[in-house]
Amino acid sequence: MNAPIQHERRQVAARLAAAGCIAADLEAVELCSAAENAAALEESVARRERGEPLAWITGVTRFCGRRLRVDAGVYVPRPQSEAMAEMAADRLPPGGTAVDLCTGTGAIAHHLRHRAPGATVIAVDCDIRAVRCATRNGVAALLGDLGAALRSDSFDVVTAVAPYVPTGHLRHLPTDVRDHEPQHALHGGADGLDIVRRVIRDAGRILRPGGRLFIEIGAGQDALLGDALHEHRLTDVVSWTDADGDVRGLAATLSGERGPAMRSAVP
Repeated sequence: MNAPIQHERRQVAARLAAAGCIAADLEAVELCSAAENAAALEESVARRERGEPLAWITGVTRFCGRRLRVDAGVYVPRPQSEAMAEMAADRLPPGGTAVDLCTGTGAIAHHLRHRAPGATVIAVDCDIRAVRCATRNGVAALLGDLGAALRSDSFDVVTAVAPYVPTGHLRHLPTDVRDHEPQHALHGGADGLDIVRRVIRDAGRILRPGGRLFIEIGAGQDALLGDALHEHRLTDVVSWTDADGDVRGLAATLSGERGPAMRSAVP
């Protein structure tokens, strides 16, 4: 790398660090690489200084090792969701069917499609911007309210990164997330589980017996979902944790009968 480019990246990194970006050096590399000229770079850096998500500025992110388009206004997929995507892909049988609710960019559906090329994978989101973005990422995406428009009751896998941030926790989110990313993709109501419970309800209707639900949740929320899972015949419930030991999601199987209480294990 020549000296002028190194100097430019150092300057950008310094500005980003001053604006509070934690990974300023890495973000500087991405912004400098994506900008076509000096004017474009200045605009991009200024947008990031104002707190816009990096992926909205560069227009791309990576998820499970694959490059995805990210349109402005669409929820940016998180690395923490990759574990769920992998578990769901492991569960999806050859020639099976899967639906990703609250799909956003279509990241999880995109991964399922690549991991199981013979499967039928569709995605649903309530935001037309997300549906268009997922479609541009090669996902068969539908505009709808969770599983309301789905008539099938034979899905093998249902996945969802539904909003799960409790109302009182919104103010504690990072500034760039709180002030820029779509609130409907974050806010889950008083206890954070309004939409999660609806996903559980819909999964109980659209999964085949033996089909598996994978859903992301926040720390401590697994203990609040036992009644909803029981009501909708979702059993064999297991949860998984992140690197800090906090619960990040749960998986459950549709049963023909009421099932046992939740346990912690690997799905």
